[in-house]
Amino acid sequence: MPTGFANPSLASCQPVALHLAEEISHRVIDEYTEAIAILSSAASPTDVAAEPALRRAVDRLQAMAEAHRSLLVPTTEEYIDLGHHVGTLCSSLSRASLSEQGIQLTVATDEIQLDPARCWRVGLIISELIRNAARHSLKDGRGSICVTLNRNGSSVSCVVRDNGCPASDLSEGRGRRLIRGLTAELGGIVEWKFTQCGSFAGVRFPVITP
Repeated sequence: MPTGFANPSLASCQPVALHLAEEISHRVIDEYTEAIAILSSAASPTDVAAEPALRRAVDRLQAMAEAHRSLLVPTTEEYIDLGHHVGTLCSSLSRASLSEQGIQLTVATDEIQLDPARCWRVGLIISELIRNAARHSLKDGRGSICVTLNRNGSSVSCVVRDNGCPASDLSEGRGRRLIRGLTAELGGIVEWKFTQCGSFAGVRFPVITP
């Protein structure tokens, strides 16, 4: 597990907003393209199961909207239970895409009170870690992803594990750069481990902004 914290640098924090905007745009395009494909299939005159297919498309669109809504910046100024926030987010992600792929997502968390801005960043990090696991380690479908959140004194540890196989190309891409930038903004550190029995991502950060 990671030990200690690294002070975020201006160089690591400045690109985060740009990468975040790019990642969200990329994600929206992919997900709505998928939804359009489902609707196109349902509209085929030879498809006798048009109504169930349309219902499935509507349900998927609603789940996608919920998932995106879960990633919005909280409007409250009150402290937020990180466990509840992450649980809601993971439930939306599961309904939006993971369950369709045969991927089981489980969450285990302590009750952790965080200010809204830090809670939002943690949600973005976990969302990206889950999507990366589904896209790369479990790209053939089936398998499981487990998210755990624990508070130990003045720090929080977040672990995302999967039981898939790592991609042949482990070079750092846009998603991992985004995660590093957001973790730096929290004053924390992140590390990855890739094995033939699954992948591991660990994030540790202080409860209070350093």
